[in-house]
Amino acid sequence: MDPFNLTGDYRTHVLYHYNRYAYLYDVMEFMRRGTRRKAMLLSGWCPGERVLDLCTGTGELALAFASKGAKVVGTDIAREMLKRAAIKGLAMQSTWVEMDATSLAFADGSFDISVLSLALHHMPIPVQMSVLRELRRVTNRRIVIIEPDIPVDQRWAPLWSFDASIIDESEYMHEWVYQDFASTCQSAGLNVESLHGTTFGLHRIIICDPKVAEPKVETAWGVQ
Repeated sequence: MDPFNLTGDYRTHVLYHYNRYAYLYDVMEFMRRGTRRKAMLLSGWCPGERVLDLCTGTGELALAFASKGAKVVGTDIAREMLKRAAIKGLAMQSTWVEMDATSLAFADGSFDISVLSLALHHMPIPVQMSVLRELRRVTNRRIVIIEPDIPVDQRWAPLWSFDASIIDESEYMHEWVYQDFASTCQSAGLNVESLHGTTFGLHRIIICDPKVAEPKVETAWGVQ
């Protein structure tokens, strides 16, 4: 079943805002740059490993890897964002591809490290699941996800959601603040290794192992 039939035209909303305002996106990058550097360090990337930056936007996270010598592929559905990424990445080992994150045109295990930054909260949960399963399919070693953090005290969630939606133009922020995203990752077959707060609580970094854990089998001699 096509998840988009269940969730409306969220892509229309995303494409409208991120194509129309691509030239403004980097104005707020100073609030995200430290988070992106931390995410790159937490990825454990090693020279020679292949990196995918899914929903790359203007390419800042991809270029953080490329600046260290990584060969990076950045994908996005917003063409104007990709154009800005390509201009910034002219002198680096980077490739930019217009592609839907729910259906990646890459073979299984094409990348050692995959990163996904500030995109899933724009999607309804069925679409998030499709994206995460695709990430798991194409990634060998580690997946790093950056998303908005949520208030610990749920009484602040409505106000936080309202303020964040004004800044972020997300149709689904009101759902995101109540979502147990670690459980969403696990439901998509990812092993969540660790969670990291960053940027004064604005962002959260989720580190995942794409390999599904082997089930434990209980026998007469104990759990094996």
